[in-house]
Amino acid sequence: MLLAALGALILGATLVTRLTPSEAPGWANAPPDLRAILWPEPIPIGEFTLVDQREQQFGPAQLQGRWTFLFFGYLQCPDVCPTAMQVLRDYRRLLETAYPGLPHQVVFVSVDPEYDQPAQIAAYMDFFDPAFIGLSGPPDATAQLAGPLAIKYYEFVDEHGRRSIDHTSSIMIVDPQGRVLGAFPPPQRPQRMLELFQGLRRHLSL
Repeated sequence: MLLAALGALILGATLVTRLTPSEAPGWANAPPDLRAILWPEPIPIGEFTLVDQREQQFGPAQLQGRWTFLFFGYLQCPDVCPTAMQVLRDYRRLLETAYPGLPHQVVFVSVDPEYDQPAQIAAYMDFFDPAFIGLSGPPDATAQLAGPLAIKYYEFVDEHGRRSIDHTSSIMIVDPQGRVLGAFPPPQRPQRMLELFQGLRRHLSL
């Protein structure tokens, strides 16, 4: 449950009122459709350092001041990742139409850093949307970001030597303060994501 201090104008005078937990906007008093995407409490993203596709460092500072839609995957993923990237491309277009000038970014985080190098990630991002940011780094650095967000990923090799990675396919919703508010679970549809994002902003007054 969120605890918040909200300012209100009452009878022309500015009063600052501390809301009780039952009144504060959050998961507990959210409409059912928002409860499906909101987490009970925001999760601040802690320290981490990865590099983007241009080999520039990317950490918590790059999450400040804009909305971030965060997806974890890998380049050799045959279906889930390409589908999510297409959804994010279309969602970003809808977002720009609905909220012109709203600072936001789409960030892809590789869970396969041994194979996903910045140059390959750059080509992958450009294919879907040149504005997308693709991150990679040592396994421990990736885990430092993914772990607190309950992002899971496991490598499998079948009896024929074919390699794959099972991974969380939700899209994390990060607010301009660098806190994860919730996630869009699969199946993801761009128009529905926009509607939920609009409802989330209204409910949390963000």
